[in-house]
Amino acid sequence: MTERGFHPFAVLHFLRKTILLYLLPLLQVLFARNWAALRTALVQGAALLAVIAAVSAAVLHTSRWQVDEHGTLRVCWRLGVRLDRCLKAGQLAAVTLERPLLYRLAGASRVVLYPAGQKRTLTLLLNAQDAQLLADCMMPRRDAVAHTPRGGEKLAFAVLGANGLSTLALLALAIRQSRPYVPDAQTAAFAHLNQLAAWAARWLPMGTAWLLVLGGVLFCASLARSAAHAAHYTVWRTESHLGSRGGFVHRYEMRLALEHLSYADLRRSPATRALGCCPVFVTAGSCRPEIPLLVWREDSPFLQELLPGFALPPKAPVDTAGRSIPAYFLPAGIPCGLCLLLTAVSRYTLPALTVPLLVVTAVFAALLAGAAVGYRREGIWLQDGHLTLRRQRGFHLYEICVLCPAPALTALRSPWAAAVGRTDLTLTFPGGGKCKVRSVKCSELPFLLF
Repeated sequence: MTERGFHPFAVLHFLRKTILLYLLPLLQVLFARNWAALRTALVQGAALLAVIAAVSAAVLHTSRWQVDEHGTLRVCWRLGVRLDRCLKAGQLAAVTLERPLLYRLAGASRVVLYPAGQKRTLTLLLNAQDAQLLADCMMPRRDAVAHTPRGGEKLAFAVLGANGLSTLALLALAIRQSRPYVPDAQTAAFAHLNQLAAWAARWLPMGTAWLLVLGGVLFCASLARSAAHAAHYTVWRTESHLGSRGGFVHRYEMRLALEHLSYADLRRSPATRALGCCPVFVTAGSCRPEIPLLVWREDSPFLQELLPGFALPPKAPVDTAGRSIPAYFLPAGIPCGLCLLLTAVSRYTLPALTVPLLVVTAVFAALLAGAAVGYRREGIWLQDGHLTLRRQRGFHLYEICVLCPAPALTALRSPWAAAVGRTDLTLTFPGGGKCKVRSVKCSELPFLLF
């Protein structure tokens, strides 16, 4: 392959790292309100920006990249001094291609390459055609078995519409709680929401109503983002690679090397239990955060087709004798108890804050319930030749299957844990990722020596 250049947006990538050089002098002058010095600072900042932009453009013009016949990527930066970086296709754990709306308008694509076993990544800003060519050279897609979900987008938009109606109802309630009632205007505006708002107005004060409106709007925006992310989604697998692509506004594509996969995890929550499905995430190398792969139903064999040998932890509760109660319940129990105390005090001093404090208390109580689930379910097992573990974080229960052959295991025991034969176990994967399981029974770890 002949040498190719970078996209002009690469200059913006360099300028973004030097933005503090322009902003700090301007902020100092603005805080001092010295308008004469502000003009001088603006001129200096513009001159500095022009110099750095010219240097970045020169580096961009002289720098090149290419992939040779052996599948080795060579990136050369040249400006007086030549800096080269080489990356073989066999050493690549993952590659991601991102095309936000602005990049799509300019014909650009951001490519991030994750070497196996390294935290340092390589980011390139290329033309869209060059980015696709680079991905095909480093991780070719040959004889791929693809799967496109059906009906998922319709479901996402249906949930989005229902959430929008609930947000509109809360908005009606908040306005009603915030100003005097005007019969003629509000009868016409809230004809269909009158009963719901009247029912909730009996117990929601003004601040709580607007708090719920904010939560509904944020949840609505999150659903809209998720629906746009899931649009045109396709997941595929070859003999050596796993990949997916999709997006409506923000287009993306990811490719993972099966031999460098670190782990795959299912994330369960009350919502996933109600829907009968749960999202699956995978990671390879130093990819952070984990990459969403698909939404999996319990009775579907598709996950085994994508990840042969994938195993889940056993469903039976673990033995909790001697398990550390503070490690699980203190992080959520302390703020929950504090909020309960503040709620009791506000009942007599500031009654208007009682309901908002009850909402916050309910959130911490839900986290406390999640901690109880983790207390009964967390553990680590050897299933079908794969290390599997279950851990609880917040409202989610993570069920993880370790796919890399040899993660590093670190056991940490306090004197009290050693007395009852338990330990905290931390798994460290190639690339620096870590998973921790709390208060594991040492006698249930035949793959470790204690």
